[in-house]
Amino acid sequence: MLSVAIPTMNRWTTFLKKQFPIYVDHPKIASIVVCDETGHDLESICQDGYDTNPKVRLFQNETRLGIYGNKRQCLLSSSTEFVALLDSDNFFDPEFFTEALRCIERDGDASKKTVYCAGKNIRHLESGETEERIRHFNGMKITRDNWNTILKTPGWNFLLNNGNCIWPRDVVRHFPELSDSEIAAADSILAAKLAVEAGYTLSIEPTLQYKHMVHSDSGWIQTEYESSRILSSRNWKID
Repeated sequence: MLSVAIPTMNRWTTFLKKQFPIYVDHPKIASIVVCDETGHDLESICQDGYDTNPKVRLFQNETRLGIYGNKRQCLLSSSTEFVALLDSDNFFDPEFFTEALRCIERDGDASKKTVYCAGKNIRHLESGETEERIRHFNGMKITRDNWNTILKTPGWNFLLNNGNCIWPRDVVRHFPELSDSEIAAADSILAAKLAVEAGYTLSIEPTLQYKHMVHSDSGWIQTEYESSRILSSRNWKID
């Protein structure tokens, strides 16, 4: 069984409301954790009656934690061994979770030190066009041994910045508290690096796919200058 953990801020009406029934109805999703920065989405979730569902666990952050901090809070608030940590503005078919559990079962004990990443990410642009930039990573295992090589491969930032992975929950022990100004929207790359540094493997799974919605309200676009500065100035290599 999986937990689905969703950091959110003002995403219910446009995105999350369309996706939520899939989480609620999926028989292999044990709980749905929502950590809300402002409480506005929680109000809507309650108005739509989901707060009475025994799967749903709702948390309002006392202060705004930022993108990285809210994802970290989602992992801390989850209770299952594996957590699908998902952006609130992307879309996942039920098969995403079924396939994730198959991957975990396939790997046995090794799954406890494995982060399962989608090998197919269809980016939906506001123009109506779609693109896919990470197909060449399909089937790869990223570890300390090849991390620095991956950073030289075209599209590495699209792969690692996507997030939407299935994490062993205990990986959160390796995620320090950080202010949003320290990492901005490069949070997924930082989390991947921290996990690999701690001995976890990133497994890029061909059977995991989702729709990545690119829109003007996305965290990356809203902090584009700062995110790009951090992405280009921070040393992402592992010694």
